[in-house]
Amino acid sequence: MGVIIKPIVYENASREVKREYENQYRTSGIVTNMKKTLLHHLPSYHVYEEWYKLRTALLEFISHRAFVVFSYAISLEGDCLLSSIYFRKALTDRGEDPEELFLDDEEQALEYYGRQLSRSPNEVSDALFAHLSQYYSPEQIVALTAFAGQMIATNVFNSALRIELDEYLLHFST
Repeated sequence: MGVIIKPIVYENASREVKREYENQYRTSGIVTNMKKTLLHHLPSYHVYEEWYKLRTALLEFISHRAFVVFSYAISLEGDCLLSSIYFRKALTDRGEDPEELFLDDEEQALEYYGRQLSRSPNEVSDALFAHLSQYYSPEQIVALTAFAGQMIATNVFNSALRIELDEYLLHFST
């Protein structure tokens, strides 16, 4: 099974798409296969770019490591190869072994919440919400849940359209 929608080709893109492409490149130094695919439809591209605002909001009250653990758990449970590899790389870049993560109690709560939201959000237990409430306010739990929804949507997009791994991720997939 191959890629469903091929990424845009910059040279063939409209002026508006080229502007977004260039902005993405200036901002992050790369335009990923996912972004190149989303650029086929600018309203969709803009919706998915909101992920970064949610990430920024989360990083105001959780550590970067906790953010990566949460995102990795959502991606693993959602069986999204691209996102799982992306966060596997993030952990490896931190000098950690993604197969043997040692999580503190807060990170364990986030990991379990991420997996549960990805697996079956209707079955998040009161006990898990109580556990999260030890660390997070209602506003923060809303932010975590909204981010998880965006992460799940990203996983669906990547998996359904079979977005290819970017070259920089390839050696993290083994």
